[in-house]
Amino acid sequence: MSKQEDGPRAPVPAQEEVAARPPEAWTAERALELMGQQSPDMAFVLQDRQGAIIGWRGAAAGMFGYTEAEVLGRTIDFLFTEEDRALGLPELERSVAVSADRSEDDRWHVRKDGTRIWVCGSLLALREQGRHVGYAKVMCDRTNLRAQMETLANRLEHANDSLQKRDVFFSRLTHELRNALAPISHASHLIERKSAHDEVAAPLAIVQRQVDLMVRMMNDLAEVVRSGVGKLQLKKQTFNLVDDLGAIAAVVQPDALRKAQTLRVNVPQEPILILADKERVHQIVFNLLHNAVKYTPKGGLIWLNCSVEVDEAVIKVEDTGVGIAPALLPEIFDLFTQENPHQSEGGFGVGLSLVKDLVDAHQGFVQVRSEGKDRGSEFTIRLPLGL
Repeated sequence: MSKQEDGPRAPVPAQEEVAARPPEAWTAERALELMGQQSPDMAFVLQDRQGAIIGWRGAAAGMFGYTEAEVLGRTIDFLFTEEDRALGLPELERSVAVSADRSEDDRWHVRKDGTRIWVCGSLLALREQGRHVGYAKVMCDRTNLRAQMETLANRLEHANDSLQKRDVFFSRLTHELRNALAPISHASHLIERKSAHDEVAAPLAIVQRQVDLMVRMMNDLAEVVRSGVGKLQLKKQTFNLVDDLGAIAAVVQPDALRKAQTLRVNVPQEPILILADKERVHQIVFNLLHNAVKYTPKGGLIWLNCSVEVDEAVIKVEDTGVGIAPALLPEIFDLFTQENPHQSEGGFGVGLSLVKDLVDAHQGFVQVRSEGKDRGSEFTIRLPLGL
């Protein structure tokens, strides 16, 4: 027997077993050490009971600009801003951690070069056998996120300022235009009473009709402004929606007849009692019918339908008009939206925006459907019965 064959042979482990077996030196301490070394954006700061730094791991050096030798033995307070130190926030953070085991904070910290970084941190109170022995703070630099938040906040503030200026402008505009329209309207009615000439009747009717249109436009603008500043108030009462829809249709009927349009009203014979602001509901339906007349060619059809679904009153205004392009549907209820202002027959494009504001104020829902250009449109209003 050869020398190599003397004695029993030890079994040779399979290759998979060797690969799966952890290194002899692999310990929890080694794992923590590697985690600290390989965390490019997380700083781990270990402290004793007084807050003095005893470990400076992970991205701490890169994040704050100090080497471990420069910070060992110092309390972590120097990383806080001067204002936060004056408020005693470092001590408060440690106190909260001891009482609640952890203290979370997002605040500005100061680098060695004096620049400030926005840090998300979590301070853990470490205990051994129930006795508090120190702290471990995990921090992450989120300065870029903070900058984005501040940019968005500034944009929001600017948008709010712009909206307030817009509301002030339109409030003044409606006031001044109303003042200008009042004497024109008064003069036209005076001429109508005093004059017996037939040749004056037609142009006078045009003047009065256009003045009425301008008044409606001013009222719509005023309502939009009230809604924008939160001054829109509802005076709710219980009323029969069926009767009121017929009355509203009668108001719009003359405009439809001038364009040889057919306006059909389909409502139940039984009353539909609804708890809502009667005047505001009139505005909603009138604006939709007025739009239908305005955007439907001569000889077209317009329907005003009403029904009840579960606990909602459902009002639909449908027409055979110019329809709505698919790209415009998502923004049709936005302020000043008009697909073709040159064909709008007057108006600022605030009517549908006002409709949405009034429906929202009733905790209702409005939607629009159109198959495209020249395919008509259908507006559906859902209002809670509230009974």
